[in-house]
Amino acid sequence: MSSGRETLPGDAILYQGDHAEGPLLMPPTHRESFVEEFNRTYRSINLSITIRERDPSDQPEDATSTLQIQQAQSSQQ
Repeated sequence: MSSGRETLPGDAILYQGDHAEGPLLMPPTHRESFVEEFNRTYRSINLSITIRERDPSDQPEDATSTLQIQQAQSSQQ
């Protein structure tokens, strides 16, 4: 079932095996160490994260604007 909400572009992609499960918003700092720790921890259940290359058409995001968008979407439900 679709929620009808707009999907935000993600900083990374969550994979289960070779299948992309969905986008993730990454912490604003220490992204590489977060990915390394996540992949080491969850490798046993076949989950991994890959940081997505930024597309030139992507709008710049910061944690504040992302939170504001998510709050606005939540209030529309």
